[in-house]
Amino acid sequence: MKKLMVIVFVGCALVISQGVRNVAAQEFQIKTPLKNLAGTYAYTAHGSFALCLTSTPPVTLADCASPGVRVIPLTIQDVGVGTFDTKGNECVTTTEIVSAFQDTATPDEVAIVQIVFTTTSFDLTTGISDGRFTGYVGGQCHGATFDPTGATAESTGTFHAVLSDRGKRQDFVLTADNDNKGNLGSASISGTQLRQ
Repeated sequence: MKKLMVIVFVGCALVISQGVRNVAAQEFQIKTPLKNLAGTYAYTAHGSFALCLTSTPPVTLADCASPGVRVIPLTIQDVGVGTFDTKGNECVTTTEIVSAFQDTATPDEVAIVQIVFTTTSFDLTTGISDGRFTGYVGGQCHGATFDPTGATAESTGTFHAVLSDRGKRQDFVLTADNDNKGNLGSASISGTQLRQ
């Protein structure tokens, strides 16, 4: 009888222990719903991309699929501010600097750009999201809402992002970037957003 009591006690202890471990794991797992992202974030992005030009004068932008195009490697740096809404969508206003790192005679191009990010999927338990974006010259961000008055869409694409620090930080990479005219070759752009 004593042996049976010990076996029952040990069995109960194991079940309770497993239950406590499961509760503790759930308790300490960081779950940040999209609505908790609402607010203002500092935005930085950097990387490189290729721009396609005609190889004969007059030199103009060319479709990268055309034969005989000249490919110019460029770097990009963005610094700005963005606002998320409760659905994980965001409007960013950024100062963008594009530099040609092979042709030092070409001056940097500086522009104010608006980028609208739309979240299409979000995993609450991992903080991983995917979505699409459109970059505009012109228009204005009013919080997370974009006013397209006077805006021209310059690029579209998709992104992959990961939240950390309980939703205070988001690291992202552009998984596709198109310039709507076929002038943009391969691109490698990533960035970080920090809650203000």
